[in-house]
Formats: sequence, structure tokens, C-alpha cells
Amino acid sequence: MIAKVASQRDLENASALSNACRVESYAIGAAMRQAGLPDQFIVAAVSAGNDFEGVFNLLTLWRDTADHTEKDAIIADLQELIDDCGQADIASTDCVRFDDLDRIAADVRKFKDNLRLLVDERGGISKLAELTSIPQPSLSRFFNTAAMPRRTTLNKIARALHLRQIEIASEWAV
Repeated sequence: MIAKVASQRDLENASALSNACRVESYAIGAAMRQAGLPDQFIVAAVSAGNDFEGVFNLLTLWRDTADHTEKDAIIADLQELIDDCGQADIASTDCVRFDDLDRIAADVRKFKDNLRLLVDERGGISKLAELTSIPQPSLSRFFNTAAMPRRTTLNKIARALHLRQIEIASEWAV
């Protein structure tokens, strides 16, 4: 009987902590809205923060950070985690040879540079952020690195630019 009472208390304490974290996540979401972040991003971030401790920790870090550059980096990290949470069921069996990494990085860079020209022709990064609900810092990081683009990010950009996915894929095959 004592063990059951203790475990019931543990469950109640864990539930109270979970509820407190949820309330805190919502408050951070309100602060993000006041900071001008897209509603769609905020909903995804708060939802993921309620499910994943790492995302919640980034939310609180964003709230507690005064430096705007650091806040932008945290937003970009949050976007990556949100995308990862959405792709958890996608598994890849393809392997990349180490010798091919430089060529792949050059191809990715060329692809992103060409895509950036198209984005600039159609209103720039700020306009794209508005159309995709991807925060501007995340898009800046996307375009300024040779990192492999995420499929979800490419799909959002393709929809915003009214491109067919095949156009993105054919561009990718540089």
C-alpha cells in the first residue's frame, strides 16, 4: 500500500511539473508572438516543447537570452528540431562515401545559390519567411551554409515560390 501511495504521489508531481512546463511554454509562445515570429512556427515550437524536453529547453533559453543574434540562432535550432520531429518516421538506408562529401557540399552550395537568386527575384528572404512561416533567421542559415537542405524546408520553399517539387529535384541534380 505504501508503494502505491508513493507512486501515485510521483505521478501527481510529474503531472504538475508537466503542466507547469506547458504553461511556461505557452507564456514563451506569447513572448515569441510579441517578438513578431510567425504563428505557425510558434504553434509548432510550443507543441514540440510540450513533447520534447530538448525543445522546451531551447524555448526557455530563447526567453532568457537578451542577445538578438543568439535568439536568432536559437530560432534556427528550434526550426531544425521541429523539422526533425516531423520526419522521425523517415529512415534512410543510403550511405554517403566520405570521398564524395566535398563534391556534395559544392553541389548543395550551387543549388542554394541558384535558389537564392530566385528568392531574391521574388521578394527576398523576408518575403519568403512571410510566405513559408519559417523564421527569417532559419532561412538565412539555410542559404548561408552548405548543409544538406531538409526535405520539409525545400517543400515549403517550393510551395511559396509556386515551384513543382520536380523543379526543386531537377535543380538538385546539378
